[in-house]
Amino acid sequence: MLLPGGDVTKRLRSLWRFIRPNRGILAVTLCVSLLGTAASLYTPFLTKRLVDDVMLKGDWEGLPPLLVTMALFSAAGMLLGGASSYLYTRGSSRILIAMRSALFDHLERAEMGFFGRTRVGEIVARLNNDMVELQGVLVDIPLAFVVNSVRLVAAAAVLIAMSWRLFIVGNVLVPLGVLGLWLTRHVITGMSRELREQNAALGSHIIDTFTGIRLVRSSGMEGEELGRFERENLSLLRSVLRFQMVSSLSRGIPSFVLACSAMLAFLYGGYMIRDGALTVGTLVAFTAFQVQVIAPLQNLLGQYLALRKGRASLERVFEFFGVPVESDEEGAQEFVAPREGIVFDNVSFSYDRQSRVLDGLSLFLPAGKTTALVGESGAGKSTLIDLLLRFHEPHGGEIRVDGVPFSRLRRSSLRRGIAVVSTEPFLFHGTIGENIRYGTPGASRAEMEDAAVRADLGEFLASLPEGLSTVVGERGTALSAGQKQRVALARAFLRSPEILILDEATSSLDVLTEERVRASMKTLMKGRTTLIVTHRLHTVRDADGIAVLENGRIARQGTHEELAGSRGAYRAFLRVCGDPTGHGEDAPA
Repeated sequence: MLLPGGDVTKRLRSLWRFIRPNRGILAVTLCVSLLGTAASLYTPFLTKRLVDDVMLKGDWEGLPPLLVTMALFSAAGMLLGGASSYLYTRGSSRILIAMRSALFDHLERAEMGFFGRTRVGEIVARLNNDMVELQGVLVDIPLAFVVNSVRLVAAAAVLIAMSWRLFIVGNVLVPLGVLGLWLTRHVITGMSRELREQNAALGSHIIDTFTGIRLVRSSGMEGEELGRFERENLSLLRSVLRFQMVSSLSRGIPSFVLACSAMLAFLYGGYMIRDGALTVGTLVAFTAFQVQVIAPLQNLLGQYLALRKGRASLERVFEFFGVPVESDEEGAQEFVAPREGIVFDNVSFSYDRQSRVLDGLSLFLPAGKTTALVGESGAGKSTLIDLLLRFHEPHGGEIRVDGVPFSRLRRSSLRRGIAVVSTEPFLFHGTIGENIRYGTPGASRAEMEDAAVRADLGEFLASLPEGLSTVVGERGTALSAGQKQRVALARAFLRSPEILILDEATSSLDVLTEERVRASMKTLMKGRTTLIVTHRLHTVRDADGIAVLENGRIARQGTHEELAGSRGAYRAFLRVCGDPTGHGEDAPA
């Protein structure tokens, strides 16, 4: 069975949607290829005339027009072959782009849990290598099958017409070659999948190493990472060599059998010429046509091997197409700025459906006010933020905004209304301006510059020759941690969201820079529903309300003054800040 499991017809129909828009150009490609095949099939007839009529009978006057005809057919074959290659590349590339775009779009909408268990290198491998193999299964193999089948049948018909006895002798061993290929089919499929997985693992290691190159170097782990890289390469090499041996055997047996068949045809043809049953020109033409039989046979057998190899990629691609995606309820509403606030009503959540990260959490975030969330590491602060962004859905309870459940809101609309500045902001490999404008593509340069100034980036940008056009490097490696955080803050200023989430948003800033940015942040937060996760006492104290998260629940909620005299997690937070009474400033670093 070609496709793995499930409804084969349904799977084929899902693939046909990529071919349908390009079936015209593929049909033209097929026609041009068949014309090229016809031109190549006529050449042996010209060779027969050259031998029998010109060389053996001495019809030298017929030589010039015969050579001109041979040259014309050769030129036609070359032009038709070039046109076929161009049309094929154009059509198949469109299909490849369409399939990659479809999988890319699908994965962009995949549930967030998928990215927690899947390495980036694996995603890259399936979008690149496996998609190329899938393109071969959908386009290369069908086209090659039709062209080679027509070529094979036409050449076989001509050979039978020339001498059916010679045809039988010349092809008596062919079934043995097919049998050898059949016996190795399952081994090739399994080894192909193993190679794909090892290539993906190697790609993931490369991505991990150079994404975390600062950690690798600061930990002195270059040698260990190189050793691991070499071990993975050697393991891949061993698999490649095993696959090459099996693949060579699968190709070699049919090729050897076909070569033996050609020798038998020569041997028997020689006897027929001796007995006067065959002319020399006919034998020459027959052997030329024998190549026309052998070549498509070899191609068909090779395509069968490619099909077995491509099955592994089919399985891997369909596995990713089967990843569940985020979906909104029918009739989902657009998100609007909160008028009353956001309510977490007895919310529970678990990543593994066993140990709960949030356990009956109830919290109110008043509209237009700032709420600070404090708690120990692992208490569930990041999970709460993920639920606000609907990266995950609560397993119990409900989140509502102005009485409307989050589940009834369009995710895209909700996320457009939220800006997040995190501890380790992500920057794309692009310019500072592109990273500031990310999420607000219509922003003008003046608006970007204003946002940069408000995030205290003005002086830094003025010192750069390229200003906003300065490239930040992969994940912002050309910038310091504080500079990256300020770029993320500028992004939030530019976005001007209805809900603002600051997750340790100033943790990488020095005291003076933070003091300047705080003033701008207060302007940004004014009138906006804001959630702050921080360990800075002055930020917590300035909040309109404070929620203390402990063991997956809100242990206490109130103002700084109300909570300062209480016992429990908030008192512990104050002690960590070096101010057990709650009346002083942050402890000096």
